[in-house]
Amino acid sequence: MLERRAPRPRLRVTGLQPSLRPSLIIGSIIGLVTALLVGITLPTLAQAGKRQSRARPGAVRYHLSIPAPTTRYVHVHLEVSDARGKTTQVAMPAWAPGSYLIRDFGKHVYDVEARSLDGAALPVTRNDKQTWSVSNAGQGFALDYEVFADELSVRTSYVDDRFALLNGTSVFMYVVGETNRAATLELEPPPDWPVHTALARSSTSQLVYTAASYDQLADSPLLLGAAQVREFVVAGKPLEFVLVAPAGTNADIGRLATDTEQVVRSFARTLNGLPFDRYSFLMVADPAGGGGLEHRDSTAMIVDPWVFSRADGYAQVQRLVAHEFFHLWNVKRIHDEVLGPFDYAHETYSELLWFHEGFTETMETRALLRAGLVTPTEYLEQIARTWTGYLRKPGRNHTPIASLSREAWIKAYKPEANHSETTISYYEKGNLIGVCLDLSLRLRGRANHTSGSLDGLFRRLWAQRDPVSGSAAIDINDIVAAASAEAGEDMRWFFDRYVYGTEELPLPALLEQAGFVVELGDADGRDAVWSGVSGSRSVSAIAPGSPAASAGLMHGDEIIAIDGSRVSDVREANERLMDLGVGATASVSLFRGQRLETRSLTTAANPHPRVGCTAPKQAGDLELARVRELWLLEHLETE
Repeated sequence: MLERRAPRPRLRVTGLQPSLRPSLIIGSIIGLVTALLVGITLPTLAQAGKRQSRARPGAVRYHLSIPAPTTRYVHVHLEVSDARGKTTQVAMPAWAPGSYLIRDFGKHVYDVEARSLDGAALPVTRNDKQTWSVSNAGQGFALDYEVFADELSVRTSYVDDRFALLNGTSVFMYVVGETNRAATLELEPPPDWPVHTALARSSTSQLVYTAASYDQLADSPLLLGAAQVREFVVAGKPLEFVLVAPAGTNADIGRLATDTEQVVRSFARTLNGLPFDRYSFLMVADPAGGGGLEHRDSTAMIVDPWVFSRADGYAQVQRLVAHEFFHLWNVKRIHDEVLGPFDYAHETYSELLWFHEGFTETMETRALLRAGLVTPTEYLEQIARTWTGYLRKPGRNHTPIASLSREAWIKAYKPEANHSETTISYYEKGNLIGVCLDLSLRLRGRANHTSGSLDGLFRRLWAQRDPVSGSAAIDINDIVAAASAEAGEDMRWFFDRYVYGTEELPLPALLEQAGFVVELGDADGRDAVWSGVSGSRSVSAIAPGSPAASAGLMHGDEIIAIDGSRVSDVREANERLMDLGVGATASVSLFRGQRLETRSLTTAANPHPRVGCTAPKQAGDLELARVRELWLLEHLETE
């Protein structure tokens, strides 16, 4: 942006008097030059000060209370003391960063009232689904409103008589065009409800918090209510693990905190420290489940309360914790240049979600490996399972993953009937792209003597961060450049093929190049029987060219019987077909809308291979053995 300079002062110079001494002449010249410089500098500084004042208005004061938890209403009072316009627009966000779907949080807002700071009522008008105009006549004003919080998820807000999980984007309004305003938040929770959040406490009160901007306020969820808490320190930084379980849980908070500490140490070693002052893991144990959502200095997670005693369930929780924690770098501090500061009113389109989400999955598993929470054998087995499942997705190479990232707003969260045939999750494919890139960098780095890796790629991107904001705004060229530096050669071809193109990922070939044993076997037993239909109460996906497609089944069909015997859903129908074996023909009864239909379906052999991957029994090539060792045994670095 061009800045308009202050006009230069015009100097009128009159003829010099003969009686003036040279020293006076020189002094006069110096004075004139000084005046000239002052004339230029002072107005410029004054204008800069005015610009800064306009760019950084005073803090918005928020007060949040839950006067009657059983009603599920949250009361919010906000004050803008230095509003200048005749009218001021305030708004609720339409979406929550990290969850790429328009959710229209304004629909939960009720009873909006505005007053001047001396208490006089002010007109307030709702402009659209999320914006209100306050007629404040150039004066400061206060706004009160209610938020109905009845949806328990990591993207929304929830209140009951035991606890509350509040996400800022679904609770706090912002001054339109002024999200850079600092904020103070005073909380008035129900009696005996502790507060847990990553926001910094004010020095004046235990229940007053501060934020440098609306972005920071909205990015700091609040968990209120009785909780189990464990605190620990890594790399000199304090962290807390908070668990709220209103209906009980079999979680061992001590084990959770200890394992989480190892994950944090693993990432701290990889990225050379931790970039926050304090971090909060906020977990709610509830049958609703719901996963997690990343924030800059915290994460909110919802998990089933009874999964912790099962090995597979606890492993899933560990992956969730590692995933959300790594997001504090990947997407919160290393982010697509369009993902912050945020436009809360509209969709923000990014072609890098495969990187921000998929590569985070790659790094989450590597952190568990490095921390010793996953063994090398388990790591290889997980990669093999992921690849096996991926090969069964007919839409995996239909559309470039960069395009699917951009289309997340209309496809990822709103799948249509043909979703599985035309799309693939940017989490799933992005993760496998990350594994392929990691192996490629290690193999090419071996040849080019660069010791390349995905860890190194993230270190390079992290090194680009701005010292003031603490963030690195990137685009695809930055990722390509970092990958090329790690490999010691131009890696753009990789992204052209697998991110912007639709070529099949070369994972088996890369594993074999690294000396691993890759086995492709036919499905056996019941898994050998294939119908190509999936769904729950009705058919949601039909694989192209499958027996179900040949039989004329359609999306939305409700299968009610196989060979005249009743079935309750698609899963049970497939179980009956598996009982019949490969090559068997069955009569499939179904409702298509209100019409009863019968189709003949002949099962086939499952065309999808079962993939296995193991380390070789003998080292063989010593350099490749070293590549495998570094890839699999980094967990030996644990302290």
